[in-house]
Amino acid sequence: YIEAKVADWTLLAKALGNDGIIALSIDDAGPTLAALANDLLLGCYGPRFTVSLLTQVETAKGEAREGFAIVVHDAESGQSKALEHTSGGERVWINECLTRAIALYLAQNSGRRYQTLFSDEADGALDEERKRMYMRMKRTVLRLGGYEREFFISQTPELTAMADAVIDLS
Repeated sequence: YIEAKVADWTLLAKALGNDGIIALSIDDAGPTLAALANDLLLGCYGPRFTVSLLTQVETAKGEAREGFAIVVHDAESGQSKALEHTSGGERVWINECLTRAIALYLAQNSGRRYQTLFSDEADGALDEERKRMYMRMKRTVLRLGGYEREFFISQTPELTAMADAVIDLS
Protein backbone atom coordinates (compact mmCIF):
# COMPACT_ATOMS: atom_id res chain seq x y z
CA TYR A 1 0.00 0.00 0.00
CA ILE A 2 2.76 2.46 0.98
CA GLU A 3 4.81 1.64 -2.12
CA ALA A 4 1.74 2.31 -4.30
CA LYS A 5 1.16 5.67 -2.59
CA VAL A 6 4.85 6.62 -2.99
CA ALA A 7 4.63 5.70 -6.69
CA ASP A 8 1.49 7.84 -7.10
CA TRP A 9 3.10 10.85 -5.41
CA THR A 10 6.34 10.40 -7.35
CA LEU A 11 4.41 10.35 -10.62
CA LEU A 12 2.45 13.46 -9.59
CA ALA A 13 5.67 15.27 -8.65
CA LYS A 14 7.18 14.44 -12.04
CA ALA A 15 4.01 15.53 -13.87
CA LEU A 16 4.01 18.88 -12.05
CA GLY A 17 7.76 19.42 -12.48
CA ASN A 18 9.53 21.35 -15.24
CA ASP A 19 9.60 18.35 -17.58
CA GLY A 20 5.93 17.46 -17.10
CA ILE A 21 2.79 19.48 -17.71
CA ILE A 22 4.75 22.74 -17.83
CA ALA A 23 6.90 21.50 -20.71
CA LEU A 24 3.86 20.12 -22.53
CA SER A 25 2.00 23.43 -22.12
CA ILE A 26 4.95 25.36 -23.53
CA ASP A 27 5.31 22.89 -26.41
CA ASP A 28 1.60 23.27 -27.12
CA ALA A 29 1.57 27.07 -26.97
CA GLY A 30 4.82 27.68 -28.87
CA PRO A 31 3.58 27.42 -32.46
CA THR A 32 0.50 29.55 -31.77
CA LEU A 33 2.53 32.20 -29.91
CA ALA A 34 5.06 32.34 -32.74
CA ALA A 35 2.29 32.65 -35.34
CA LEU A 36 0.60 35.47 -33.41
CA ALA A 37 3.92 37.29 -32.90
CA ASN A 38 4.73 36.88 -36.60
CA ASP A 39 1.30 38.27 -37.57
CA LEU A 40 2.00 41.31 -35.40
CA LEU A 41 5.52 41.74 -36.78
CA LEU A 42 4.14 41.54 -40.32
CA GLY A 43 1.38 44.04 -39.47
CA CYS A 44 3.76 46.69 -38.19
CA TYR A 45 7.22 45.95 -39.56
CA GLY A 46 6.48 44.16 -42.78
CA PRO A 47 8.03 40.84 -43.80
CA ARG A 48 11.55 41.55 -42.51
CA PHE A 49 11.39 39.73 -39.15
CA THR A 50 9.85 36.46 -38.05
CA VAL A 51 10.41 34.55 -34.83
CA SER A 52 10.61 30.90 -33.84
CA LEU A 53 10.12 29.66 -30.30
CA LEU A 54 12.28 26.62 -29.58
CA THR A 55 11.47 24.34 -26.67
CA GLN A 56 14.40 22.00 -27.27
CA VAL A 57 17.91 23.43 -26.95
CA GLU A 58 21.21 21.78 -27.76
CA THR A 59 23.60 20.92 -24.95
CA ALA A 60 27.38 21.19 -25.20
CA LYS A 61 27.41 17.45 -26.07
CA GLY A 62 25.10 18.09 -29.02
CA GLU A 63 22.10 16.46 -27.36
CA ALA A 64 18.64 18.01 -27.17
CA ARG A 65 17.12 18.92 -23.82
CA GLU A 66 14.08 20.85 -22.60
CA GLY A 67 14.72 24.57 -22.74
CA PHE A 68 13.46 27.77 -24.29
CA ALA A 69 14.98 30.00 -26.94
CA ILE A 70 13.63 32.78 -29.14
CA VAL A 71 15.22 32.85 -32.59
CA VAL A 72 14.79 35.89 -34.82
CA HIS A 73 14.93 35.41 -38.59
CA ASP A 74 15.89 38.51 -40.58
CA ALA A 75 14.75 38.27 -44.21
CA GLU A 76 16.80 41.35 -45.13
CA SER A 77 20.16 39.92 -44.04
CA GLY A 78 19.21 36.24 -44.39
CA GLN A 79 20.49 35.58 -40.85
CA SER A 80 18.90 33.92 -37.86
CA LYS A 81 20.05 34.77 -34.35
CA ALA A 82 18.98 34.57 -30.73
CA LEU A 83 16.80 37.43 -29.53
CA GLU A 84 19.51 38.62 -27.14
CA HIS A 85 21.84 39.20 -30.13
CA THR A 86 19.50 41.63 -31.91
CA SER A 87 19.88 45.41 -31.73
CA GLY A 88 18.09 47.41 -29.02
CA GLY A 89 15.46 48.76 -31.41
CA GLU A 90 14.83 45.36 -32.97
CA ARG A 91 14.50 43.85 -29.49
CA VAL A 92 11.86 46.48 -28.57
CA TRP A 93 9.80 45.44 -31.60
CA ILE A 94 10.10 41.76 -31.03
CA ASN A 95 9.48 41.97 -27.27
CA GLU A 96 6.39 44.11 -27.80
CA CYS A 97 5.04 41.68 -30.41
CA LEU A 98 5.79 38.66 -28.19
CA THR A 99 4.18 40.30 -25.15
CA ARG A 100 1.06 41.10 -27.11
CA ALA A 101 1.05 37.63 -28.69
CA ILE A 102 1.02 36.14 -25.19
CA ALA A 103 -1.90 38.40 -24.24
CA LEU A 104 -3.77 37.37 -27.39
CA TYR A 105 -3.06 33.69 -26.75
CA LEU A 106 -4.28 33.90 -23.16
CA ALA A 107 -7.41 35.79 -24.17
CA GLN A 108 -8.20 33.27 -26.91
CA ASN A 109 -7.64 30.26 -24.66
CA SER A 110 -9.12 31.48 -21.39
CA GLY A 111 -12.66 31.92 -22.64
CA ARG A 112 -12.65 35.46 -21.25
CA ARG A 113 -13.21 38.54 -23.37
CA TYR A 114 -11.18 41.64 -22.68
CA GLN A 115 -12.15 44.95 -24.22
CA THR A 116 -9.25 47.20 -23.21
CA LEU A 117 -5.45 47.09 -23.33
CA PHE A 118 -3.00 49.33 -21.49
CA SER A 119 0.62 50.27 -22.24
CA ASP A 120 3.07 52.79 -20.87
CA GLU A 121 5.71 54.54 -22.99
CA ALA A 122 7.08 51.46 -24.73
CA ASP A 123 7.90 53.57 -27.81
CA GLY A 124 10.70 55.66 -26.27
CA ALA A 125 13.65 53.91 -27.96
CA LEU A 126 12.12 54.08 -31.44
CA ASP A 127 12.75 56.68 -34.15
CA GLU A 128 9.81 58.55 -35.75
CA GLU A 129 9.24 56.07 -38.60
CA ARG A 130 9.39 53.11 -36.20
CA LYS A 131 6.94 54.86 -33.85
CA ARG A 132 4.38 55.02 -36.67
CA MET A 133 5.01 51.33 -37.36
CA TYR A 134 4.53 50.69 -33.64
CA MET A 135 1.09 52.30 -33.84
CA ARG A 136 0.21 49.99 -36.76
CA MET A 137 1.15 47.06 -34.53
CA LYS A 138 -1.15 48.38 -31.79
CA ARG A 139 -4.01 48.57 -34.30
CA THR A 140 -3.24 45.01 -35.47
CA VAL A 141 -3.42 43.78 -31.86
CA LEU A 142 -6.80 45.47 -31.41
CA ARG A 143 -8.09 43.83 -34.58
CA LEU A 144 -6.69 40.34 -33.90
CA GLY A 145 -7.82 40.32 -30.29
CA GLY A 146 -11.22 41.86 -30.87
CA TYR A 147 -10.39 44.62 -28.39
CA GLU A 148 -12.34 47.87 -28.40
CA ARG A 149 -9.57 50.21 -27.26
CA GLU A 150 -6.09 50.66 -25.87
CA PHE A 151 -5.07 53.31 -23.39
CA PHE A 152 -1.42 54.17 -23.92
CA ILE A 153 0.94 56.72 -22.46
CA SER A 154 3.37 58.45 -24.76
CA GLN A 155 5.53 61.57 -24.64
CA THR A 156 5.66 61.61 -28.45
CA PRO A 157 3.31 64.16 -30.04
CA GLU A 158 3.26 62.23 -33.36
CA LEU A 159 1.92 59.14 -31.59
CA THR A 160 -0.67 60.94 -29.55
CA ALA A 161 -1.82 62.65 -32.77
CA MET A 162 -2.45 59.17 -34.22
CA ALA A 163 -4.72 58.23 -31.29
CA ASP A 164 -8.48 58.19 -31.71
CA ALA A 165 -8.81 60.39 -28.61
CA VAL A 166 -6.39 62.06 -26.19
CA ILE A 167 -6.67 62.50 -22.45
CA ASP A 168 -4.41 65.47 -21.60
CA LEU A 169 -3.50 65.61 -17.91
CA SER A 170 -1.61 68.91 -18.08
